[in-house]
Amino acid sequence: MRNFSFFEYRISAYHHYIAEQLGQLKQLGVILALFMYTAFPALILLIYLALGKVMTQDPSLSILLSVALIVMQSELSAALSKGALDIKHRLFQRSFASKGMRTLCDCVLALAGNLVFLLSVPLLLSLDLGKWQQGLHFVVFSICVLGSGFVATFKPARIKLYIISVIMLPVLFDLSLQTFLSSYIAMLVCVAFWPNSLSFKWLAGFNFGFWVSYHLHAFAEIWWRVLMLLALWVCANVLNLQRPDLGFFVHCFISPFIVYIASSQQLNQNECVLQYKLWLNSLRNANTLVYGQYVVPMSLAVIGLMSLQLIVVSVQSLIIFAVAGALTIAVAKYKPTHYALGWFVINGLMVTINYWVY
Repeated sequence: MRNFSFFEYRISAYHHYIAEQLGQLKQLGVILALFMYTAFPALILLIYLALGKVMTQDPSLSILLSVALIVMQSELSAALSKGALDIKHRLFQRSFASKGMRTLCDCVLALAGNLVFLLSVPLLLSLDLGKWQQGLHFVVFSICVLGSGFVATFKPARIKLYIISVIMLPVLFDLSLQTFLSSYIAMLVCVAFWPNSLSFKWLAGFNFGFWVSYHLHAFAEIWWRVLMLLALWVCANVLNLQRPDLGFFVHCFISPFIVYIASSQQLNQNECVLQYKLWLNSLRNANTLVYGQYVVPMSLAVIGLMSLQLIVVSVQSLIIFAVAGALTIAVAKYKPTHYALGWFVINGLMVTINYWVY
């Protein structure tokens, strides 16, 4: 009876958390009321249609839809993780429930938030033994969705790296659906069971460990920039497919925005340097740590610019806008109040030079 009461409490806490999160959007209440109540059945239908395409291994859509469903479920489970685990009252739970009961409730609520897996269960049950061999890829997909939901619930800080890997793998390699899904499961196991102690020992071995630790705790700053770079890459790819004759101008149009997204990360790191300025100055390797702040902005710029080379090869554009990225990052570091003006002037000049050289 006591365990049953605890389970009822956890369900109530989960419902309260969801209502609390939806309540934060109350300023959009009328729109949500009109949209959500009419769109929710359509959303379920669209997920079923996507699952059907994955099950039938549609040659043009199966990989894209499987990636979209895995990413969607990972983000949904991560968003609901605090409610599923009842983080606010975690210590209070220890006073009247055993560890086994707490773990059981955590797993049940994590499963309850795994919408894609729950919708795929009827499709799995519809497969008879003769069709299981043909539908093996869908079984692997369901396991992948289930695992990503659990990892996102219990270790939400790690799921972002997994999502990036899920998105980038089809971009970089041309493999079959089942190979992709098997690779996702292998990466999921690595993300779930990689020991924290080993990570910290590795970070302590080099001087950039401070910045690695900072970016792990403020991963959202990098996460949305990676998504924006991916969106720009998709736009550039669509533009090149529709108008191949404008291939050169892809660099002129897209590269300045890549530079902007990458260099704006420096503005966030200026605040960190200012906050820990005295502590950094007290260290022997203070200069190395200060230089480490440029690694992530420059890496984002290089990755974004190099990805454009996969669409249209232009070495001169790569060099010119790499210089623009370095100059814009320097402006963000030393003249943050003039960052927007500096970005506009530098990249406008570089576009002119690139066109003149072309």
